[in-house]
Amino acid sequence: MNIFHLFLKNILILLLFSFVIWMSFFDENSLSRHFEIRKEITEQENKIKNYKEQNKKFESVIEIHETDTMNSTFEKILREEYNLSKKDEVIFKIEK
Repeated sequence: MNIFHLFLKNILILLLFSFVIWMSFFDENSLSRHFEIRKEITEQENKIKNYKEQNKKFESVIEIHETDTMNSTFEKILREEYNLSKKDEVIFKIEK
C-alpha cells in the first residue's frame, strides 16, 4: 500500500509539473505569449503617446496659421517644413 501511495504521489507530481510546463510554454495562452503581447501593447502605447504629441504640435501650428497674420519668415517655415499652402494653390517640390 505504501508503494502505491508513493507511485501515485510521484505520478501526481509529474502530471502537475507537466501541466505547468505545458501552460508556460506550449499553450496558446502561454506565459511567453503573454509577455510578447504585453511588450507589443507597451510599444503601441508609446506610439500613441508620440502621435498625440505630434498632433498637439501640428494643431498649434494650424491654429497659428488660421488666426495670426502672416509674416514672411513664418510663412516660409510653414511652406518649407510643413508643406502647407494657401487655398487653391499648387505646390511643386523639387528635391536635390
